[in-house]
Formats: sequence, structure tokens, C-alpha cells
Amino acid sequence: MAGRRVSFASMAADPVVDAPGVDSSANDTPARWVPTANCLPNPRNPRDELGDLSDLASIKDRQLQSCLAVTPDAYLRLWPEDRQALGAGPQDVVIVNGNRRRAAAQLYGREQLLVVVDDTVADSKATLLRAALDENMARKDFDPIEEANAVLLIVAQYPTAKEAAEAEGWSQSWISHRKNLLKLHPELQRQVRAKARGEDGVSINVARRLGSVKGIEEMSLAEQTAELEQLLQSDSDTVAARRAARVEAKAAAKAAPADVPTPQPVVAPAPAPQPATEAAPPAPRPVVPPASRPEPAPQAPIASTEPTPIADRFSAENSEPLPMPEQREKPAAPTPTVELGDVDWHNVEELADAICRTLSADEAYRLADALANRLLTTNS
Repeated sequence: MAGRRVSFASMAADPVVDAPGVDSSANDTPARWVPTANCLPNPRNPRDELGDLSDLASIKDRQLQSCLAVTPDAYLRLWPEDRQALGAGPQDVVIVNGNRRRAAAQLYGREQLLVVVDDTVADSKATLLRAALDENMARKDFDPIEEANAVLLIVAQYPTAKEAAEAEGWSQSWISHRKNLLKLHPELQRQVRAKARGEDGVSINVARRLGSVKGIEEMSLAEQTAELEQLLQSDSDTVAARRAARVEAKAAAKAAPADVPTPQPVVAPAPAPQPATEAAPPAPRPVVPPASRPEPAPQAPIASTEPTPIADRFSAENSEPLPMPEQREKPAAPTPTVELGDVDWHNVEELADAICRTLSADEAYRLADALANRLLTTNS
């Protein structure tokens, strides 16, 4: 099940009881009603805090979505060290997806929950952790540090990060972005969490770039803060330079002279037509018989008007031969400016170069993160 979201519909193949306690054999079905007190929270839930549960207040009267759970035996096969902390009894189940619904049911007094019990979710640590992660990632308020911890915990279940990426449908760069957040000092991680909640803090994109600085893990809080200030100053300088370039371009466009209209040729008026006068017919030429026609006198050769070639004057004899047109040097063609619209989108390297020339570093990171999230959603 690695790399795929859990489908509750495929699990609940057997009929679900309509009301609690109607069918005594419900314990043998994947979907059954379980007393809320017997629904144990997942000790490996990636969320540290469940947050405000007021949006689930209606669960007191109606449960709109079932919970996914495994039996304690299946869970403890993966993490036997959690036996004492879990404190499970024979009638208990461990909630994998639906821990907020379980907490809301306890808070608002719901006595039973509809639960889908499927121990195949506990085939491996990675599958159970991924099932818990998927539900939380769909929430907008999921803490980015909690997400990073959950992702790295799943990756740790595989021999290499590459195998984890292939199995879970993630890219290695997407994993690296989450890993970079965990390289920061806990105080900076707190600021990242604050920003994600809409408060003042450090944005996720800036934090990931800061985490990619070489040796950042070994730095103290003061040193990491200094690196953060340099990063923010560099971004500010880049934005200011682009703004100044746009202002300068607009000023140059305004100062450019207007196009001078091309003068039209002046057409002289046609002369006024003269009144026609009757001309006398030409006199007829005398007809001369061929035999009596005089022979034309031989003409002397016309003297050439071309000057005599002189040694120091240009001529075909003393000049160097001109190169043929194809031998002449051609002016260098201007280097075309590659725009995003002209890029071969199947050429990853060309596309990356065009993006780097077009976007700022922060914009490129945001684009990379958006693409990774889109791929994750599509593959899942």
C-alpha cells in the first residue's frame, strides 16, 4: 500500500450496521461500531496537537466519515516497545486515520464511532505511517515541521532515500525540502510553524533555502539567524534591482523620439492639354529602285574613349580579385533570447535554465514545491 492513499470503500466490502448494537456479529466485519472509550489514539500520529475541534462539534449527532483502525496485536507487531504506553485491552482498536474525530467524540459526548478495522494497513511501519500522514496532509493547517518529521520517519523505514521516494511516489528533491526544515534550530522551526498559522515568522520557502546552506546543522542559533538575514537581504536587493530596471526601461521608452513620418514624393501636376491643330500630311518619299541605291561609304573606326591602363591606377590587371559573395565574412547573428514560450518543454535542462533566468530564486523554489506537491497528489 506504500505510495497510495487508503480507500475506505475498498476495505468495507461487508455490510455496515445501521445503528450501534443492532448486529451482534458486527465484530467480524471490517466496518463496525466501537465504543469511543475503546478507540485508542495512534501513538505514532504525526500531529503533535489536534488543534481546535469546534469544526467537528456536529459529530455528537452524526458521524459523516468513518475512522480507519488496526487491532492492537497488528500495531504491537510493528512497535512492541509501545505496549505499556498503548495500554490496549482485547476490545480496543488503534485509530490510524480519524484521531481528531475520536477526540471530538470524547469532547462532545458521542458514545460510539463507526470504525473500519483493517490490519493490512499494518503490513509494515511505512504503510501505517503513510496512512496516518495522508489524512493530515489533506488538512490546510497541518504543521510543516510535523509533516517533515513524518516524512523523514517514513523514509527511515527504507534502506535508502531513493528507494523510499520510488515506493511512496515522492521525488527525492521533495524529500530534501522537508529534510532541510529539520536542519534548522528549534527556535527557527518555531517561527516556521508560526508563519504557517498566519502569524509573524519565517516562510517555508525561505526556511528550506536556509536549510540547504552548507553546514547549517552545525551552526548555532545566532549563526543561523545571521545566515537568514543575509538571505533575506539578498532577496530584497534582487527585488529592488528588478524594480529599478523596470523603472529605467519605462523612462527610456518615454524619452525615445517619436517616429518621423516618411515624406511622400511630390507629384508634379500634369500639363494642361493643348488644343489639337490640324497638321499638314507629310510629303511622300521618292521611291528609289534597288539597283540605283548608292552604297554606304565605309566608316572609319571609332577611336576608343577608354583611358590607357596605368600601373598605379585601378584596373583588372593590377587589382586583387574580390572575394565571391559566399567567401565574404557574414555578420554574426545575434544570440536569440530564449523565452519560456520558445523552450522545448520535454528538455528538462533547457526548461530549468529558462526558469532560472526568468524567476527569482524564491519564485523558483515556490514553483519546485508546487510541482512536487502536484506530483504527490497525482501519484497518490
